[in-house]
Amino acid sequence: MKRRLVVFISVLLLVTSGLALFPGEKVYACSCVESDVQKRLETYTAVFTGEVVKKGPSQQSKNDGLLTEYTFDVDTAWKGVDAKKMKIIASDGGSESCGIQFEKNHSYLIYAYQYEVDHKLHTNLCSGNILMEQAGNDLKLLGAGKVVSKEDFGETSNDGGRSVPFDLILYGAVILLAALAVVWFWRQKKRI
Repeated sequence: MKRRLVVFISVLLLVTSGLALFPGEKVYACSCVESDVQKRLETYTAVFTGEVVKKGPSQQSKNDGLLTEYTFDVDTAWKGVDAKKMKIIASDGGSESCGIQFEKNHSYLIYAYQYEVDHKLHTNLCSGNILMEQAGNDLKLLGAGKVVSKEDFGETSNDGGRSVPFDLILYGAVILLAALAVVWFWRQKKRI
C-alpha cells in the first residue's frame, strides 16, 4: 500500500512538473469591446447589407491566422461601398480567436474595416456582423441606407490596390513600347 502511494505521488509529480516546464502554446481568447450601432457606423470603413455569393478557400496568414475572402452582392449601403459586389476578408478561426464564417446564399449586415497591411476590407466576430433575419434593431438605428445597383458603381470593387489612373498609365506605356518596337523593326528592315 505504501509503495503504491509513493509511485502515485511520483507519477503525479512528474506530470505536473512536465506541464510546468513545457506549457505548450499560449492561447488568447477573443474579447470584444461592446459598441452601439451608431459608433460602428462612425468607426468602420464600410457598412452594408448583402448576400454572400462566393466564398473563397481559407488561407493561412503569417500574422492573422486563417483568412477567407467572401464576395457579397450588396443590397443597401450606408458607408464605404464602391461596387455592387464587395470583397471582404474574414478571420476564419473559431469564435475563441474572433473568427467568423459566413454562409453562401445568406444575407448579412456587414461592418468592415480597412486593414492597414493590405488595404483591403476585413471583418471579424467583434465587428458586429449579423444575419439579416436578426438585424431588425440595427437596421432601424442605422436609418435609411442607399439601395445599390451595378449602374451606381460597376460590378466588382477594385480590390487590386491599383487606381484607374495607374492602369491608364500602364496601358499607355505598353502601347508606346509597342509603337516604338514597330518603328524600330521598320527602320531595321528599311536599312537592309
